[in-house]
Amino acid sequence: MLSFDNSPTVYWFIGYVLAGFVVYASQNSSIKPKIYLSAGIILLVFMRLPVIVFNRELNVDESQMASHAITLFQDPVYWRSVDGTTIGPLDNYLLVLPRLLGFQIHYSSGRFMGLLCVAGAWLLLFSALKNWFGATVARRISIVPLLFLAFTQEVDFVHYSSEQLPVLLLAVCVYQLSRLDPKIAPSISGLYGLGLAAGAVPFGKLQATPLAIMLVVAAFAVLYQRFQKEKELKPGIALIAGGLTVPLFFLAFTLIFGVFDDLINFYILGNAIYAGGATFADIPSQFYKIVSLSTDFQIFSLALLVPMAIGLVRIVRLYVPGKMDFYVPFTILFLVLASIYAVTKSGNDFIHYLNFCIIPWTLLAAYGVSAVESWSLAFPAVMVLWFGGYDALHFVKERRLNAFDSVEKTQLRESPVVTEILKMKKNGDYMAVWGWNCSYYVEAQLAEATAENHSERSIFEHPMRETYRKRYMSDLARTQPAFVLDAVGKNSLWVQDKKTQGIESYPELHQYIRQNYTLAGEYDDVRLYVRNGRRSRQP
Repeated sequence: MLSFDNSPTVYWFIGYVLAGFVVYASQNSSIKPKIYLSAGIILLVFMRLPVIVFNRELNVDESQMASHAITLFQDPVYWRSVDGTTIGPLDNYLLVLPRLLGFQIHYSSGRFMGLLCVAGAWLLLFSALKNWFGATVARRISIVPLLFLAFTQEVDFVHYSSEQLPVLLLAVCVYQLSRLDPKIAPSISGLYGLGLAAGAVPFGKLQATPLAIMLVVAAFAVLYQRFQKEKELKPGIALIAGGLTVPLFFLAFTLIFGVFDDLINFYILGNAIYAGGATFADIPSQFYKIVSLSTDFQIFSLALLVPMAIGLVRIVRLYVPGKMDFYVPFTILFLVLASIYAVTKSGNDFIHYLNFCIIPWTLLAAYGVSAVESWSLAFPAVMVLWFGGYDALHFVKERRLNAFDSVEKTQLRESPVVTEILKMKKNGDYMAVWGWNCSYYVEAQLAEATAENHSERSIFEHPMRETYRKRYMSDLARTQPAFVLDAVGKNSLWVQDKKTQGIESYPELHQYIRQNYTLAGEYDDVRLYVRNGRRSRQP
């Protein structure tokens, strides 16, 4: 299988040559848009290959979502078999698609699906920019996020994250919104599609809902202008119908399978507790703190700083260039504000939240770029100089270009405890991991026995802990897992104190394990319990 060492010099050289052509195409209107877009997608995919084939966990969310997908393939009822906590069902169902096509669910397949979302969002963003600002501006501005997404090696922007599918859905909304014109009859199917994508966003990531709301409000503003003249109801009905489709589907889904209470308790109420981290007063400092953690995002923002500033001044002064409708600049302004709110609301310093800012930043820059259009080459030049200089420095100092050395890492690894499990594993088995290390599910390719595949919400004190514990025990009784791992210790995220957080800290669980399982041993600080009656497979 294809792999990359620390310094694939020729490969990197080809990447920069390709980037040079894409930058040239972005500034030269004689090159057809299809060639620019095709070259842009090739560049994005080409530079992402090293991280795609690196089949190791980069962020704990990857293991969490991959193990959910493994479980959903075996039991597809979300909120019964799987609870993604802050991550919605659509992000996890997306990862099942490779398995349906005959591929294994792991980190590489997940990042490939994420790359498809990123590529699709960029194409839709370009189309929206073209509709609102013209093809020339679309090229000269869309090149900046493309270079950022292609060349960044910051983990939070290249791993499969729960923001990538929602960003794609938001890009669909922006594109369909850009097709609306108060003076022209709208496309009914386009409005339905806008509503459908917006209604799907909360089931990808609740955190992205404010951005979806802003886009729907903007669409209604356009329709209202037209309604005043034409008295048409069908467009508004189509938008509403689209917006209700996904929520009503999940409502029916949860009622049919008896998991409606789980939707309320664990997705709505559970996330409300989780999202209580920051107040409005905290937003500026919290946003600054998160941005300060990502140098690449800072450079991306710097490259667009001048046109963004001009765009902001234009909005404040109510300046509308050309014949653009007023709803466009105000939509962009509120998208920027909504993205900042989405990034900061949880109070957590997770860089991957900044994915929500890429489209609003680019739109705001496009609104102001006409004032400095003669300097448009400077915008992608900042990105190329930054990444090129950074790579050159690391190559000279460390002979290192690639942060994801995938030599002998294109296949899933086996932790010591997983090696032991594979000796006994049978089709249809379930496994429970007490603590937080979801990579064991992925390595063993075993479905999770409990809906929440990490148990920190059953360990730490909070208002809903007993509710989570009750479900945990109910799930164990339902699935009767072949294996239970007590992962609390050095290999567990956040929960590492065996005395106060291990299985013994929860008496009811400890008693259940003592009655139904036998300790098979301890492997790299992980205790493995095997269900009574289970025997190793004969060689």
